[in-house]
Amino acid sequence: MKINDTLKTALNTVVEKPTTESNPTSTIGPSSGAVPPSAEITTLSSQLQALQATIANSPVFDAKKVDLIRSEIESGQFSVDSEKVADGMVQDAIAFLKSK
Repeated sequence: MKINDTLKTALNTVVEKPTTESNPTSTIGPSSGAVPPSAEITTLSSQLQALQATIANSPVFDAKKVDLIRSEIESGQFSVDSEKVADGMVQDAIAFLKSK
């Protein structure tokens, strides 16, 4: 069963690693047209800051939904769809096995 979690989504954001040149002894000069290493660090730093801001502003859980479920359980109105739970567990197992 997949849970849509903005924190998990933000943490799984892929930051692409800068490609390295095949000739490690080459120098970067004004005429080479290559991006200096400090620009790459600045780009990665800004991506990291954006990720940190996303995480800081994202709730870990939906408090309203938790309160709603809690009140339904207390009043005896909460019901679990066992077929939906079982289907979700099977789908997660299939996805896990495919990833191996």
